[in-house]
Amino acid sequence: MKNKLAIFFNNHRGLEVYKKISKFYKTDIFLTKKNLNLKIKKILKKKKIKFKFLNKINNKTYSNLKKKNYFLLITAGWPLIFNNKIISAGFKGTINLHAGKLPNYRGGSPVNWQMINGEKYIYINVIKMIKKLDAGPIYEQAKIKISNDDNINKIQKKINKIFPLLTLRALEKIKNNIDPKKQKNINIKYFKQRKDSDGLIHWRKMSSKQVFNFVRAISKPYPGAFYFNKNGKKNRVFSCKISKIKLQGKPGSFHIIKNKVYVKCKKGSVQIR
Repeated sequence: MKNKLAIFFNNHRGLEVYKKISKFYKTDIFLTKKNLNLKIKKILKKKKIKFKFLNKINNKTYSNLKKKNYFLLITAGWPLIFNNKIISAGFKGTINLHAGKLPNYRGGSPVNWQMINGEKYIYINVIKMIKKLDAGPIYEQAKIKISNDDNINKIQKKINKIFPLLTLRALEKIKNNIDPKKQKNINIKYFKQRKDSDGLIHWRKMSSKQVFNFVRAISKPYPGAFYFNKNGKKNRVFSCKISKIKLQGKPGSFHIIKNKVYVKCKKGSVQIR
């Protein structure tokens, strides 16, 4: 039983973790069509790796998982909510891979939010799943420094390299009955799952630094930040940099200087790249 796991994911994070842990544990894969990265499905099929789709959580889900006698369940970028019965379907319960500082960044889109809020580090955790969202004790934790050259894509790649190692270390602790550490009970904050409509740039409210962080936090593979021009057309912004040029006019005004586009912000300006 100790060598049989189930992993639930819909993106590259889960795939990278699977590739690492499957060398040491028999691991079944469960995907969901909700927000599924279609490249994942193609990769698994190309490599002839078996997987199952799980798109609903119901009474059958628990009984089917329980019959498999899994030692542990692992969620890694999984959008469906597990109820208490599903959480306990594994012999040792369920662990979740959460890429946000805890307890400050519980909830959805934690990597995006940490970058938007100008944090210096991205924290990633392997936690024991409990009923309360992202409130379980922590088995393993690491942090990644955010450089000025980083965008969300680069940060996600760094995260995906570290999570497999953290997961293996957490598995060893679980096998050896080492208890995880409780989260601190201060500065608890929950953030919502971001959607495309949240990507509007508010030039009048945001400084150049805030616009820079906002844009790079939701650039590709996300839909990108956006603004509306004078004609009401939505324009996407995937890259910008903070400018030292002092612009005249109101926040949100556009300026062409030497064939480059600059926008005045509440404080400072940015060059649209």
